[in-house]
Amino acid sequence: METNMHQDMPPMENMKMNMHDTTWRDDQVMIVFHSDIPLITPDGMLNRDRLLKGLNLPWQLQQINQFLSDQLDPTAQNPVRLAFLDDRDLPAPDPSKERPSVNEIDSDESSQLYQGVYLFGLKDAIKKDFATIQTSVHGFFHLIKEPVQGHSKDQNNRALVPTVVNTLNKGVVGLNKEGVHIAFAAPTWLCGGTQITQGCPVSPPAPVDSNCSDWHIEVPELDQHPELKESKGDDVKVFILDALPEPVFIANAVQNAGNTNGLLHAVQETVTFDYSLMSGVQGVFLMQHSNAAGVGKDVYGERYPILLPDHGLFIAGTVRDIACNADIECIRVLNDLCVGDMQTLTAALCKIYQRLLEKNPDTNERGDLFGKSVVINLSLVIPTEDEAMSSGIEVATTDPGSPNAGFDNILREGVWQILRSLAEAKDADVVIVASAGNEGDGREMAMSSPMLRPRALYPAALSDSIENIIAVGAVTKTGDAASYSCYPGSHGIGAWGGELPDPSKGEVVPPKSTDVGSDHPKVTFNDALIGIYSNVVYPPLSAAPASPPEQYYTPPNQSGWAYWIGTSFATPIVSAAVARVLQWKKQTGSSESVYKLLANLIPADQRVQWANVVPNGETIEGFRLRATQDCRHRVSESTSGD
Repeated sequence: METNMHQDMPPMENMKMNMHDTTWRDDQVMIVFHSDIPLITPDGMLNRDRLLKGLNLPWQLQQINQFLSDQLDPTAQNPVRLAFLDDRDLPAPDPSKERPSVNEIDSDESSQLYQGVYLFGLKDAIKKDFATIQTSVHGFFHLIKEPVQGHSKDQNNRALVPTVVNTLNKGVVGLNKEGVHIAFAAPTWLCGGTQITQGCPVSPPAPVDSNCSDWHIEVPELDQHPELKESKGDDVKVFILDALPEPVFIANAVQNAGNTNGLLHAVQETVTFDYSLMSGVQGVFLMQHSNAAGVGKDVYGERYPILLPDHGLFIAGTVRDIACNADIECIRVLNDLCVGDMQTLTAALCKIYQRLLEKNPDTNERGDLFGKSVVINLSLVIPTEDEAMSSGIEVATTDPGSPNAGFDNILREGVWQILRSLAEAKDADVVIVASAGNEGDGREMAMSSPMLRPRALYPAALSDSIENIIAVGAVTKTGDAASYSCYPGSHGIGAWGGELPDPSKGEVVPPKSTDVGSDHPKVTFNDALIGIYSNVVYPPLSAAPASPPEQYYTPPNQSGWAYWIGTSFATPIVSAAVARVLQWKKQTGSSESVYKLLANLIPADQRVQWANVVPNGETIEGFRLRATQDCRHRVSESTSGD
């Protein structure tokens, strides 16, 4: 049976056996450096070379490695060291030699921008006891323990990560006194999803058996507005950072669908796809260094890893449907298991950020996004503080006696500095729309009382502190808070994400995963978005043991339409709405924030009640953006693609 599974993908039954609670890469560590030199000069030029030369990262890394050696391996028997991503296999330095001074590092080397190093300028400097941070420098480094057994790229140093991160964070003040400009260290977090399904759907996609060729989402607050109904996202750039199927599979799906899926054709013809940061090989390499971490839940709420490369394609179709004239660019940052890491995500965000900057020092030309209206759709999350701490990471570097000595939360801070830089890019209007998360789903838990609804995860949780971030929670088609959705916060919006099929209403037969026949359940999707899907097979609806083990199955047709549920799919509805509001904002010359403009369009009586919100179980009212979906055109069976 033909699928778009990578040939190196582990078999499903092996993946299920090897599940781990994984929250970071086992071969990397992130260090955030700081500089008091602004990244952009007053005349709009990029100040990169001067900044890097002053920072001198090769020297900084040598001092950090010496510090780690002194703290963790003073006898130099099994030294631990960090290496630039492109210097992984260089030999370890000779510990018998004196530590070089900052002047002994070659000047050309000191101003080099190494692979895995990303610069973000801050509009307002961060004041800490150890430094003033005007530019945030995010570096990702290979973690190597000597002697290397085999090839360093194959090393699994997962257990070392907490030790290295905690040791560096405890030494921040002392290192800065020695001239090492470290703000904090952190693991290279996984994003998109871990084995606890963060950031991705709460149910598998399922095929739509119909002869509709045009499933269209209407957003009444926009489509019925006297001015906004003509705004379709013209001259607005929408980035979707997500998983993506390979181009050949999209092309194959378009051919198979024929005239049964106009939206799939439109996406292939008008959307730009960027695979440069997460190729198929890179995706498999990430699996190797994340214990093949995957996401997914079946219709019973059982966790299991499934292939979800169409996650981002489904999202792109939703944006294209609602904001049909927006310029959409998809960047693959998640692998086929819908998992990525902070290094890849940071690289993608930095790529966008560089295109927003005023002038390139090499060409003296403006970035192609300078002065543009930009939307960034993030249907993904990173781990929580509780997960980090339960894995041995101390998230606070702050001295309780001196609050300005460090940071309260390294997990939050790393993402906050990046997104703040993007949101405050000069002369641009950048809005980040992020899914709140699906952690309200408690189906696999035995509950005697209603489960408390978690608050939004990062990066969506940053909406409370950055005006141009909008968190999105999921609501049902009737406007109620979806059972699984996190509360998006006071700066969030609820949008249609669908509701899980209810076994008690006969929507899942048999109703329990322990029942006979649960390996092949019959499921009715009464409240799910319909969007585009390219794979010729679908993941199983149940993780229940079967013989042979769980099989991907072919749909009744190749129309390329699928049901899907989750905050991931509520998010692009808001992203598309934001694109249309951004066009309107530029045309009217409004100085109001996009969030306020969008919120003002929502009638006062059109609210959603978020019940049982953490920590006290209170009910909080929030904005709800309506959305409905109907078939605009049907095709006869004789002309449908199959």
